[in-house]
Amino acid sequence: MSTASREATGSKDDILAAVQLTNGRWAAGTRAAVYLPSDSADADRRVGWEQIERANWDAEASVLHVYETTDFGTPLRATELKVEDPDRFGQLLRERVDASIIVQRHVRLAGKRGVRIVARRNPAVTDAAVTWNFVLDKGLEPDQPGVLDAAESALRQVRDEFGI
Repeated sequence: MSTASREATGSKDDILAAVQLTNGRWAAGTRAAVYLPSDSADADRRVGWEQIERANWDAEASVLHVYETTDFGTPLRATELKVEDPDRFGQLLRERVDASIIVQRHVRLAGKRGVRIVARRNPAVTDAAVTWNFVLDKGLEPDQPGVLDAAESALRQVRDEFGI
């Protein structure tokens, strides 16, 4: 990764942690974004922390899974990073994703099942726009009668409650 060799100057895109993949490519994180390998061998994708839904480490397979938020009803974009050990990069990933979350609320819609509403903003940009999304619990589908309307109503209520 060309950005991995830059000197630190204190900007939002200076690399805080990086990890070399087993194929020789790199993934890196800055204050403002994570750089993930793209399909092109000589390019990386810049993804703001507020666009990362979650990540998890599969120790048996030595794979770090990174999931990006998407429009409701579409599958999360998944990137698999084959690494020996995520080490500091994994720690940075967790810290920056957590720092991007400004509101997280579970609202029941049917019994114990409901919707998880999350507001995020880039943690490196103080006046960054807030993005909202919601994820239905397992067992609830958007095509079930009333589910989508109830989830959207819950989203409006949470947005109004926090005034964001």
